Amino acid sequence: MSEVKLRLIQQHELSQALELEQRCYSPEAAATEAGFQYRFQEYPSYFWSAWSDDGRLLGIANGIRTEQESCGDEMKGSHQEEYAGDNFCILTIAVDPAFRRRGIAAKLLDKLIQACENERLKAIILMCEPHLISFYEQAKFTYVGKASSSHGGIEWHEMRRNLHTMEHSSE
Repeated sequence: MSEVKLRLIQQHELSQALELEQRCYSPEAAATEAGFQYRFQEYPSYFWSAWSDDGRLLGIANGIRTEQESCGDEMKGSHQEEYAGDNFCILTIAVDPAFRRRGIAAKLLDKLIQACENERLKAIILMCEPHLISFYEQAKFTYVGKASSSHGGIEWHEMRRNLHTMEHSSE
């Protein structure tokens, strides 16, 4: 594998993305087909994918916009309809186990951050497993605390990254 190509996912590739999600998460924690369809239909500019030169899907990243200040269990299943919320909740960053520790997750995360900054969102929020806290801290996320969620039987921790939005005063 020489180069990883990052791009927005296409609808006909959602089944591959779901298969990757299901390889990376337990059945109780993995997104559903309906969840992926919803994220793709409502937030297509936030559904990133990473591909090898030979066309293999290596990683995905996606989520939803929200007014919520934390990513609760309600965002993991049936999504609230807050299409223009000021925050973005990352719901998936998944990399094929055979291709981890090569910077793919960091590149996908950077694409999500860029998309959120371009939309002038207030913050990015997420829940992660304990072993991923330092990964997100390296990307300038702040540890918020242990989440009340136990989605999929996992111990989740909340992280947050406030985005740099410039406020202009009018005279």
